[in-house]
Amino acid sequence: MTVLLPPPLGGASPEERPLGNAPLAHVVVQARFSSVLKIDSKDGVATFQELARKDFPLFDQVSATSMQVDLTPTGPAFRPVPTNVWRFSDPARDVVVSLTTDAITFETSSYPGRSAFLEQWAVILRWVQDTYAPGLALRVGMRYLNRIAGDAIAQLPDWIAPNLIGVALPDLRGHVSQAISEANLEIEEGRMLLRWGILPKDGTIDPGLLEPINSTSWLLDIDAFSDTQCSFEADALINTYQRLSERVYAVFRWSLTDAGLTHFEGRS
Repeated sequence: MTVLLPPPLGGASPEERPLGNAPLAHVVVQARFSSVLKIDSKDGVATFQELARKDFPLFDQVSATSMQVDLTPTGPAFRPVPTNVWRFSDPARDVVVSLTTDAITFETSSYPGRSAFLEQWAVILRWVQDTYAPGLALRVGMRYLNRIAGDAIAQLPDWIAPNLIGVALPDLRGHVSQAISEANLEIEEGRMLLRWGILPKDGTIDPGLLEPINSTSWLLDIDAFSDTQCSFEADALINTYQRLSERVYAVFRWSLTDAGLTHFEGRS
């Protein structure tokens, strides 16, 4: 029997409203796929670079380490294995595509809106499909990190739903250095990890995605994903990402009061 999830975890997403004053700090979307070992070499990534370099002309090779599991007579043994992360960026380095042997990632701190972002992501997925034909997508996900900082934190009770404020309330906030809450949730499209709360000055939950700033801030981190294995077909995958992005938006809208929506639309 199908279980219907309550809004905002299931059902239709609200109609998208342009947010001229959005608190969005960073967006990252990723597809993990069955490993393609030739991606680890410069020769193996050259064809992909030819496709990417018009939009992402800056190229960097970053050394990383992954863990490999070896089966031994005494049980599984883990050992570090060096690997490469190939990064392709726009001239301002505001938009970055990262490619490894088992994942493609697209991220930006200058979000152009859902339609434009997913349109570019669809192009990138087709580059991977046409160049490497990975066969299987193992995990798809997208993550939106929102931040309210500085004096604006005083407006949290007006802008944010009460169940997401907690110790960020005015009478407690001055005595709280850090407080992050976390919830693992079922959603219609898979799973969601939701984090919210107070970060101290120079604090972050992930320095690679959320740059530390020189003031206390309030965070809303919405990470929606599906671990359902499927064929790596760009057109089908982008439909999944469309649904995930709508679910993220539904949760974001659920987090706002009417006054918060008005403010982030830029009408106050």
